[in-house]
Amino acid sequence: MSALSREPKILLAPLSLYRHILRVHRCMPAAMRAMGDDYVKSEFRRHKDIDNPVQIMGFLSQWQDYLVTLEQQTAPKMDSKEDSIANDPFVRSFNVPEGGWGKKLDEQRWDKLSDEQIGQLYELKNELKKSLGEEEIHSDKKQ
Repeated sequence: MSALSREPKILLAPLSLYRHILRVHRCMPAAMRAMGDDYVKSEFRRHKDIDNPVQIMGFLSQWQDYLVTLEQQTAPKMDSKEDSIANDPFVRSFNVPEGGWGKKLDEQRWDKLSDEQIGQLYELKNELKKSLGEEEIHSDKKQ
């Protein structure tokens, strides 16, 4: 374990995190963006009155991990040293991650999901397939 992984993660404030996620969604295909925006808005709305600090930290931590994943996946492949292109949302929107959007859930997280959460993930996966077409989503991924 490296020294960096033992350091506490600095979390963004809820409103900043929310806005940043919606900004990064602009780099996604239109159907995924619309579905993602709706989901993010509803989740943040449903959790706005949570008082438990452990739940708040878990919620913010998971959404921040999501943001980091999206930022990595939408980052354009840079052939030159020019950084201005990396921040251009128009250019970023043409990038499609090699392994598809999202990431595979590790076994530990997968085992912690309730039946209801697994059902929601399955429904989300099917909706994305309908919106984007079968070839754009890897069916073997647990998204």
